[in-house]
Amino acid sequence: MTGVRRRHRRGYKFTEKTQSKRGMAALALAVISIGVLVAVIMNSFWNQGKGSMYLGSAGVAAMLLGIVAFVTALGSLREENSFKLFPYLSTLVSFLAVGVWIALYVVGAAG
Repeated sequence: MTGVRRRHRRGYKFTEKTQSKRGMAALALAVISIGVLVAVIMNSFWNQGKGSMYLGSAGVAAMLLGIVAFVTALGSLREENSFKLFPYLSTLVSFLAVGVWIALYVVGAAG
């Protein structure tokens, strides 16, 4: 038992686990969705709320991208033999992205 503790303390960790590729892809998609969200909001402020049809289309596409990221992130959580950092991180970021997009559309529809 003490030998195992020494090896772990030195940083040796022998495992077959790899980083989740789907988790990394979902995180990238979620970050792109948030980037488009920021760009759409800034453009809308610069135009005093009079955005074009293209701006709205970009927003809808980015919201759908966030939903795809969330579904992919949930799927990556079920992968075996992979580290869970990227799946959990991508799930959190994509959930926040989709939540903000939905809130933005609900506020826009109500106003």
